[in-house]
Amino acid sequence: MVQSIKFIHTADIHLAKELSSNSLSNHKLENIFSRAGKNAFENLVKLAVSEAVDFIIIAGDLYDREARSIKSSRFFLKQAQQLENQGIEIFVISGNHDPAGVEKEVFELPANVHYFSSQEVEIYEYHKGGKLAARILGQSYRQKFESRTMYNFYTAPDQSVFNIALLHTALSKDNNRYVPVNKNELLSKTEINYWALGHLHQYQRVNDKPAVYFPGTLQAHNISEQGRKGAILVEVDSNLNTKEKFMSLAPVIFKEIKLDLEAKKLNNITELQQLIAKKINNLAEKIRLQNRNQKYKIEAVITRLVIKGRTELHYYIESDREELEETLLEEFRARQLNESPFIWLHSILFRTANSLSNLDELKDNNPLYQNIQDLIDEILTDEELNQELLAEWGQIWQGDQNPEDRDNHRFYADQKLQQEILTDAEKIIITELIGDED
Repeated sequence: MVQSIKFIHTADIHLAKELSSNSLSNHKLENIFSRAGKNAFENLVKLAVSEAVDFIIIAGDLYDREARSIKSSRFFLKQAQQLENQGIEIFVISGNHDPAGVEKEVFELPANVHYFSSQEVEIYEYHKGGKLAARILGQSYRQKFESRTMYNFYTAPDQSVFNIALLHTALSKDNNRYVPVNKNELLSKTEINYWALGHLHQYQRVNDKPAVYFPGTLQAHNISEQGRKGAILVEVDSNLNTKEKFMSLAPVIFKEIKLDLEAKKLNNITELQQLIAKKINNLAEKIRLQNRNQKYKIEAVITRLVIKGRTELHYYIESDREELEETLLEEFRARQLNESPFIWLHSILFRTANSLSNLDELKDNNPLYQNIQDLIDEILTDEELNQELLAEWGQIWQGDQNPEDRDNHRFYADQKLQQEILTDAEKIIITELIGDED
């Protein structure tokens, strides 16, 4: 009979990477944010011990850069030693951030850490109770970009035990930087029971049987990585059936809060502050309720506040946007310093405009306004027009969809963001046309 096993699948830990928190000089917050990545990994180790897992698999980017920092390497060494004392193995491939695997390690690692070669696919056999219980296949990156079709060589001898494959990939056949491969090609390797993927920072269940998963990053580092972060706990029974469960482990999460002023009659900034306070308090209460039922607590939420809609307050925003942003940030950062969890206001985006009478009614009564809406719909659906639009917006909007491929000074406009920008533009155009009519 095949042995049952239990393991944790994690990836994209990025030890030594700092959080984008904009936390100024507050010592308490700085301590939470600076230790968030390490605390998330410590939670991972605690989970492994409490669940008595057999091993942990790390599907690339354990470190944030090829030249490991000594502090981060020492931290990993200490955590690995703790796991070794509990009889828990660690299987690691390196990714695009930490290529070349064990060759770049600063310290000699304990015997329970198994790095896969960057030259070829290797197979490690895991034994339990004196019997072969699983095989783990993997290959590390040898440089920052990997165009090799590694998956072709992921071949297990047979299907007598549970076969796990570690691969760091963008899961795109057209992406030659991060192991070009698509879902169907992975599924063609029928002897693989579980594809443990890394590289994409959002948790994704790509396929059920065989199981294909991205665990996402263990700890988010910027506002584009919103929501809970953690790892996947996997249980395999004697019939090779799996049960997967996402485990939230990150002490800090990122979240965007949207405040739509369109239908609200606000007379002054004080009333705006009251609305913001209500939003933040509701979020804090929601996190507190979730923490009651969660072993690994969320200590802080880094938020971006988006204020949008047509409002009488646009006058104040338009006249001195920077001063208003500074005032609101100062107000709500000060309020949260003694709260738990912290709701830290990272930044504020204003997407407001002057009040406008019923837009739908205006469109019905004036074909010109409806034509504007028709043009927006066409731009969003016609690929050629869409490319012309992005070209008009300039190079700053020519960023890659994958944040890891995107320059810091560029943005990526997905269809949802394009829709929001064009809708705001529509309202501005109609406002100007109405002004001309007057």
